[in-house]
This record gives sequence, structure tokens and C-alpha cells, in this order.
Amino acid sequence: MDRKVVDIALQFSPDSTTAALRQEQLGKWWKSTDPTDAAIESGIWNSRPADDEKEVEATPEACDNTPDIIQVAILETVRAHDEVDAALVHSIASQPNVNLTLYQSGARYGSEKIFHAFGLNYTGPLNPDDFMGTDKHTTIPDFLVLTTSELALRQAPKRLEALLAQGKTRLICIVHHADHWAEEERKADIRPWVDANMIEFWTLSPHTAAFLSNTIAAWDSNADEPWDNPPAPPIRVFVPIFPIDTAVNTTATEQESQDLSFAMQGDYDPHRRDYKHIFERLGNFLAAAEGERNVSMHLLGQGQRPSVPENVASHVFFDQSLSYIDFYGLLAKVSAVLPGFASPEYLDRKASSSVPAALIAGTPLVADRRLLAAYAYVEEESVWLQEDGENEFDVVGRMLSASAEQRAEKSEHAKANAERIIQGNIRRVGEWFGEGIVNLYCSGGSEEEEED
Repeated sequence: MDRKVVDIALQFSPDSTTAALRQEQLGKWWKSTDPTDAAIESGIWNSRPADDEKEVEATPEACDNTPDIIQVAILETVRAHDEVDAALVHSIASQPNVNLTLYQSGARYGSEKIFHAFGLNYTGPLNPDDFMGTDKHTTIPDFLVLTTSELALRQAPKRLEALLAQGKTRLICIVHHADHWAEEERKADIRPWVDANMIEFWTLSPHTAAFLSNTIAAWDSNADEPWDNPPAPPIRVFVPIFPIDTAVNTTATEQESQDLSFAMQGDYDPHRRDYKHIFERLGNFLAAAEGERNVSMHLLGQGQRPSVPENVASHVFFDQSLSYIDFYGLLAKVSAVLPGFASPEYLDRKASSSVPAALIAGTPLVADRRLLAAYAYVEEESVWLQEDGENEFDVVGRMLSASAEQRAEKSEHAKANAERIIQGNIRRVGEWFGEGIVNLYCSGGSEEEEED
């Protein structure tokens, strides 16, 4: 990432003190012996906005009313976020005591093949209109997961109001952009669920969880109508990573003789990337190879393609509108991924899809320490680290100069990092459902009988 872009990232924060506070909190929550599994057992992965000010009430003890099978529905009302749906389906359908139904507007880019490859039992995808439709029988879910929650709250208000009135469903809002929840209309949409203590937020990265925590903490003080109690819905971190077969079986000797490539993600936009400099650096890499090895660059994105100089034209590939299988397969074949964030907000309040995509493919990112702090589920051993004073192409140069064994080791770290997250997701989702089901059935407010 360009240092100039990174240097202004801290200007994007809810107020003048939040950025420093977030860095302090990230250091407290995420600097542990094990950068993934140990860290995710505490801190922001299971936090509430008021945790630093008061002790959170203990989860109620289980009672005899809890069901043997938990009913869960995922509702995706727009054609978007297939990869988040995939991660949710994998983690939720992997629970032995869950009956999952997926309502999805439409699979894009062959994502249904990824879902099918999981080999898990669930119902769907069904049309979102079938959820609580007038001519359809819908089992009232214990948990309703809104993948694109900001839109779903506006697109299905009557159905959500009916669910809230019944008091049998806990709402899970997936948060992509934490700053959206400072908007008055979002607060108005969600306030009845917060007042009823029937909602929780699953963010897609630690830094968005921290930003959301600060945002929700300010809800009460900024409200025209004060809340009866300070809003403190649970905030989780759910990393959208799932297993996919991208195996590239080659020996170290074969890797040494193969072409080397790296990928850059992001829309083709000269305001985001200095393509003249990029192609110059690629030309330098080719000259240094002196014909002993081919070096290629893949540009994954959309938009108007930049002009490519003739001396590097045969080494530059524009990859657009790939299926998910081909997309992850391509990422698995390159030796490094440059994420190319569209704005500094992806280090502050928005969750990038490029970071989990690299881990899904088992390919190391080029990352600086600020990215590692924001996306703290990424282990340092899983990336080509951009040190102070380096730009991302300096790091690519080091990657190209590394031995095949060193590149393979980086890739193995990335794959192991992803696998730990996948298994951790399954475990944590089970724990979160366990807590939620106790709150639903053992807090004195739920009816035990199911409707016919």
C-alpha cells in the first residue's frame, strides 16, 4: 500500500481521540502469544461497547426450555456478498444442532459450486420473498442473520416487525461498514431490537468492531430521545473465510523453474494506482531476471484498463469477471497479493474483501504493520511484510528474490492461518448460538410452544 495513503488513515475516526484509543485497544486485545486463536478467545471478538466501563452481566444459566435443534435463517436480500454468505453457511451448517435455511437473491459468479463443495446439510437457497411470505410456511427462526443488514432492515420491515413482536427470534446483523451505524435512520431501524435485547452485531474484522463499539457507545449521548438503558448489544468478529480446494501440487524444484507472478486487486483507477510506476517496476523485475525466469502481474478488478507499455505488455494480465472458483484458483497460483484498498477507511471502519480472499486462496499478502493491526486475524508469518521505508513493490522485489522454499513456507503459513480461523469460526459460532439460545429461552420472555 502506498505510504501516503496509509499515513492519512488515522484522520478517519469518529472523533479526535478515537484513533489513538482504537490503537490502544487493538494492542490490548490482539498482541498475544498466538496472534489468532489465543487472541480471539477474548477482547473484541466477544465485546460489548460498555465492557471497559462496567462488568457485563453473566450469561444466564441454561434451562430446560432450550430446543435440541436451533433454527437459523440467513437472509440475503441483494445480489452481493456471496463470499460472506459462503463463510456463514460453512460455519453455521457445521454446527451439529442447527437447522439452517438460506434465503439468497441469487448466486453470482458460480458461488453455488463453492457452497455445494462444503458437503453440508442445509435448505436453500430459497428466494428471499419466501421468507415469511403470505403463501409460504416459514419456520420461525431462533436466529435470523442479515448478510447485508443495512438494506435488509429497509427491504423487509414488516416481516422484521412481526418477528420482533413474537419475541422468538434473535437478530444478527453482519456489519461491512461500521460508520453506517452512526446514521440516524440506521439507529431508528435497529432501536426496537436493541431495546428488546434481541440483537447482536457480527463485524467482519477487528478494526470495524472497534469502530462500531465506539459508534454505539455514542448512540445514547447523541439521541434526541434518550435510551432507557445505555445501548450495549454484543459485538462479535466473524472472519469471512471458508475452505476451498485450490491445491497447486508442485515440488520445490518445479517451483524454482516456474514463472513467478503476483496479483493486484482493485478497480482499474489511475487515481488509486500510479500505473506508470507500476509498469516501470515490472520492467525492472524482468530486466533483473535476465531471461532466467518469467515474471508476470495479474490485475484483478473492473473498469477502464490502463495503457500498458510494449516492453511489459506480454507480462501483464487483466482478469475480470472471473468465477469464484477461477478467482481463488488464480490467487492460489501467484506468490503475493497486493490488496489495493480504495481508501484509508479500509484500515479504520470498512472491511476489505481482499484480505480474507488471499487467506482463502492460501496466498501471502503484501502487508504493512498498520494492516496487520487492523486485520489482526492475519498472522505476520502469513504475509510479505512491508517494513518502514519500503513501498509495496520493494516487497515484491524481495519476494521475487526469495527461494522457492521460502515462498512455499509463506504459502503454508497462510493456509494454516486460514484453517485456524475456519475452525475457530465453527467453535465460536457454536458458542455464540449457545449464549443466544439461553437468552431467548431462559430469560422469562419466550414462549415454549411452536406454532403449527
